[in-house]
Amino acid sequence: MKRLCTLMLLVSSIFQLQAQRYKDKVFTDVTLDSVSYGNANNWNNTPQELKMNIFQPQGDTATNRPLLILAHGGAFINGNRYAPDVEYLCREFAKRGYVCVSISYRLGIDISKFFLNPGPQFANAVWRGTHDGRAAVRFLRVNAATYKIDKDQIYMGGVSAGGVLGLHEAFLDLPAEVGSANPTIDTVSIGGGIEGNSGTPGQSWRVKGLINLCGGIGDGVWMSNNRDISIFNVHGTKDETVPYKTDYFRAYNMNVAKLSGSFTVDSMAKIFGMKSFLYTFVDAPHVPFSPGNGTVMSSTAYMDTTERLMVDFLVEDMGRKVGLPDVLHAVDVLMYPNPAHQYVTIEVAKGKTMQVTVYDINGKVHANMSATKTHLVFNTEALPSGLYFVNISNEYGSITRRIAVE
Repeated sequence: MKRLCTLMLLVSSIFQLQAQRYKDKVFTDVTLDSVSYGNANNWNNTPQELKMNIFQPQGDTATNRPLLILAHGGAFINGNRYAPDVEYLCREFAKRGYVCVSISYRLGIDISKFFLNPGPQFANAVWRGTHDGRAAVRFLRVNAATYKIDKDQIYMGGVSAGGVLGLHEAFLDLPAEVGSANPTIDTVSIGGGIEGNSGTPGQSWRVKGLINLCGGIGDGVWMSNNRDISIFNVHGTKDETVPYKTDYFRAYNMNVAKLSGSFTVDSMAKIFGMKSFLYTFVDAPHVPFSPGNGTVMSSTAYMDTTERLMVDFLVEDMGRKVGLPDVLHAVDVLMYPNPAHQYVTIEVAKGKTMQVTVYDINGKVHANMSATKTHLVFNTEALPSGLYFVNISNEYGSITRRIAVE
């Protein structure tokens, strides 16, 4: 009887620990590894090694853990992966059982051109950072077994410019949109198309959710591309760097480019039927949770609020698929290259059959294909140049992707 009671107490303790994981700090110590995740040319065509810091709970035996990727702020001009606010969040969430990553990404602009026409310089810097964000996600997917990552629970974002990077990583994924972005992105000199050419190719860069801490997006309409992404936002109403609503992003005391901040992001998400949470820091300036922000309220209090709300958001959002049938998700389908010139490859993570339908923006069907496998290659040479929709379906459901044919 005594042995049975002891066993029941042990089982109860284990379940209690599991219930607390991700919400409470169940680990005391955190390990830190600095690794390279890719290489790419910077704005001045000099090669740069891209590195990330990986924080893990020490002594953790779990083998399938959620991943939180955060990028630092600094207007795409300065900063690094050791930024105190990002590093603090990585450590605190690693203690809760997450794998947390702080990434470095390409920084810098051509100052001689910036003061003459700042918009394009900023747009190009954002696009380089977006490529690097996608490279980081791909690298961690490839190495998911090494770092014990659940590939269905990947969240990305960051602080200020890091939030901008995360939003564009998740939503700006159509060649036509990139080519017509205002200010215009120089897609000729910045190679790699939508995917980017840094990091591990051939892997999905899709994420489940976004952590937007005082960031913004160039055009809220882009959010309609991927509506199954959840978004966590915090922002101050007196932010004079990244607007709380929609206005100009400012750097060097100049209006650089229009950005839609967290209020607009949250509003557009609600319009598109997406899950979004916004907490407004009333009368607070840019990144009020970071030291040296000049706020009356201490940065510690703002950070405590941000951390607590992030915990609740992530714990709830990780359970979105609990109790639901296994279905086909956006992260399960990989289609490349985009734009396509001759061939397109489709890879589906699960299923035994595949039905593919290609149709144009007028609804005219141009191709119907099927395969008794999860890998299909089709020739696009017979398709006139333009934008097409590709519907991929199997026994788990259906996903529609857009692709440009050139």
